[in-house]
This record gives sequence, C-alpha cells and structure tokens, in this order.
Amino acid sequence: MKKVPNKIILNLLLILLLNGCHTLQHNGFQDKIPKKEVKGKNIIYNNFKTSSKNSKIGKETTEEVTQKLKKNSELENLKKQKKSRQEKFNLTSILKLSETDLLKRLGVSDFVKFEGKLKNHQYYFSKCFLDVFVIKKENDYYVNFFETRPIKLNGTLKKEECLQDINTKLNITKK
Repeated sequence: MKKVPNKIILNLLLILLLNGCHTLQHNGFQDKIPKKEVKGKNIIYNNFKTSSKNSKIGKETTEEVTQKLKKNSELENLKKQKKSRQEKFNLTSILKLSETDLLKRLGVSDFVKFEGKLKNHQYYFSKCFLDVFVIKKENDYYVNFFETRPIKLNGTLKKEECLQDINTKLNITKK
C-alpha cells in the first residue's frame, strides 16, 4: 500500500526537477558573465551566443570586439615574453666553465673547501645548497661536477623550489 504513494511522490518530484528553468539568468550566472557596451548596445558574452537588448548586433560591432580581444591577447603574450626573458639558471650550463667564469656567473661562494687538485665551492640558498666541484687542469680550475643538496641533514630536496631559489637570487644580484 505504501509503495504506490511513494512512487507517485517520487515521480512528481522528478518531473518538477526536470522541468525547472535552466537559463543562465535564473540560475544566478548573469552576474558572472562580463557585460560590455558597444555603441549604446548591451552585449553579453558567454560560450553559447552573443545577444543584445533592443536590436541585433551588426557585423561592425562584432569585428570591433574581436579586434579588442586580439589586442588584449597580444598584450598578454608580450607580458609573458618579458617574464620569460629573465635568464633562468640551468645547472648544466656551468659545466666545463673556468673558475673565474663560474665566479662571474654565480658570484663569490659562501664556502670553499680545498682537497688536493679539487676545490669545492659551496653556495647557500634558503631552500638548498649548491656544491660546485672544480678540478685543476693546466694551471687553471674548471668545473667538473655539481650537486644540490637539502639544507637539513637527511632532509628531502625539492629540485624545482631549489632552482627557483637560485634563479631569484641570481636575478636579484644581476640588477
């Protein structure tokens, strides 16, 4: 006896849910869609269509809008290029450099350890340490090996954070 009224109530609720208004204006998305006025016309931009109040949009207004959007995207691309122009430090680029070139590029090391023909230049950063090993060949020292290591003993090294830290320090010192 209870099964029939329950089915009826569930079916009525299902019908109400499926027949609800699904437009953007009634769902509260109207405020999130950017509005722009072009020559006295209100234009609403969304992924589905472009609409306006009072009249249809002419070809000129849509062309103007697309030109503005292209200009904005070009400006964003230029900004991204300027950011990427900052020199990013690549660890492999220091291999086989002379000691003087290394010091020009990275600056004076925080600590130098001597072991026969080998020198260990240690650079301290906030996220990691960089050890650069130079070996003596023909009256000059050349970079032979490098290694990054964590600050804490038996700690973990996050290479991306370490490289970002090195990049920021090197870009600050160059300016």
